[in-house]
Amino acid sequence: MKPKAVDIMIRNAWYKAGFSEEFETEILQRQVICEKVLVFWRTAEGEVVAFDDRCCHKRMPISAGRFLEDGIVECPYHGLAFNSEGQCVKIPSAPGAPIPKRARLLPYKVIEQDGVVWVWPGEAEKIGNVRPPATPEIVAPDWEHIIGELYIKGNSILMIENGLDITHFYPLHGNTIGQAADSEIKFDLSEGETNGCDSVTVTRQVDNYPQSDDFADLLTHKNADSYSIQTMVGPGTIIAGRTLWPAGGREGNRDPKCLKNYHFLTPIDRKSHKYTYVVNMPKGQMSGKDPSVRAVDKAKELLKEVFAEDIWAIEKQQEMCELPDGDYREVLLKSDLALARGRKILDEMYLKEI
Repeated sequence: MKPKAVDIMIRNAWYKAGFSEEFETEILQRQVICEKVLVFWRTAEGEVVAFDDRCCHKRMPISAGRFLEDGIVECPYHGLAFNSEGQCVKIPSAPGAPIPKRARLLPYKVIEQDGVVWVWPGEAEKIGNVRPPATPEIVAPDWEHIIGELYIKGNSILMIENGLDITHFYPLHGNTIGQAADSEIKFDLSEGETNGCDSVTVTRQVDNYPQSDDFADLLTHKNADSYSIQTMVGPGTIIAGRTLWPAGGREGNRDPKCLKNYHFLTPIDRKSHKYTYVVNMPKGQMSGKDPSVRAVDKAKELLKEVFAEDIWAIEKQQEMCELPDGDYREVLLKSDLALARGRKILDEMYLKEI
């Protein structure tokens, strides 16, 4: 029997642990990711490292400890000290005695790129050629961005399904970005790999199409040629974008206005996750209604309402998914094809781990 979305938690994947600026040198940071309690810190050499947050002696959280000289971390309970490779280098109660090789912290693989720190909470030997997706706009000087971070009482897979689907824009977001006609826009679907990870992409193109007032505000054009894209990269990332041209402007690329969004989903456990969004727009792109206001600032206010609606829906779904199904059977629609392909990828990843 296929698992419910709320039963899935995939550990063998890259997840956003934070942004580069959030990891200060020799400051201990504790996080729960995929039911693993981890401790992170940036070494004096500039590398971010991650370990199981339990001292190998008596399970005391290392994140409650302190740094000594030379980048050594001291456990606050019995003083065992560990270097940036997790190896114990001092046991105060046994001065001069050999330190057991097993006296070390359990390490987790970390990659820092494009302003994002990623962690692999699963088995390191399963990484292979999989790398986190590129996020160049986050650090590009010619792009502006806003960031939001939310904690959601729902399985992260439900948010992935939400991100692959624009047919929920109406009615869920009918007062902001959604229009009933949006659900009728035809889409194309493709599958492949992104940095070694299975991915699914859905694209929509439509010409001379009236945009919602809020999208027209963000991207200037009301009657527009439009191109939108959503790509699921494994269980941790959705990359989404939209470009509007004035009607008839797609050919010749006349006056394009665009945004590119990164949606990072970091499971805490099977019933909750941390959701981070980054909205990126080219520097100098201004509001259509008020050219004195940056479009990204308009997006910041708009998305507070939009994501509050998404969270409400996902947490309601979570509640219902936890009930026994009995005779209930979920019916997928033609418009759910991208969601179904995404589920297939994630189901296969999950089943390989159990």
